[in-house]
Amino acid sequence: MKLFKWLHKKYHKYKIGFYLRNLSNNHNKNGKFHIEQPCLLLGKGTIDIAPSVRIGFYPSPDFYMNYSHIEARSPDSSIKIAENTFINNHLTLIADGASINIGSDCLFGTNVEVLTSDFHNLSPENRHQNTGIKTADVNIGDNVFIGNNVSILKGVRIGANSVIGSGSVVTKTIPANVIAAGNPAQIIRTIA
Repeated sequence: MKLFKWLHKKYHKYKIGFYLRNLSNNHNKNGKFHIEQPCLLLGKGTIDIAPSVRIGFYPSPDFYMNYSHIEARSPDSSIKIAENTFINNHLTLIADGASINIGSDCLFGTNVEVLTSDFHNLSPENRHQNTGIKTADVNIGDNVFIGNNVSILKGVRIGANSVIGSGSVVTKTIPANVIAAGNPAQIIRTIA
């Protein structure tokens, strides 16, 4: 049993390195952060992650079965994660023509998705063309707690100290010091 655990840890470390060295293609990455789960860093934009950021956690769900995907797709895209932010497993951050800014001391649950674009035109006749796609920055303040299975869509601002409940879809700005949840996310109450 000890040999199996040792082999499994070695394989997992190899897998993390393989994702970073062989599958990732972002050459504008700044910072050497702590990775516990395989993580792809993709795109032509800038990815800036503070050294104290941690991505992945054992034994949370999806630790072995998934990976995190961080993509600053176009040259004018950027993703910034400030210090002491903890991100659980299976994160998806995709900035396309806009930026994602995540403050310090944030907590993210498993399977959190943050997107800055619709990625396709919404009109049926133009849906398969890359024209008229709307993008907008996403800004998440300091000390924000985001639960599991949350989607945060383009143009959203989440104020400092707020909590986003599990399973929420955040489509509009959430002020500081509140608890919000639902689809679409609504303010439930303020935090004392």
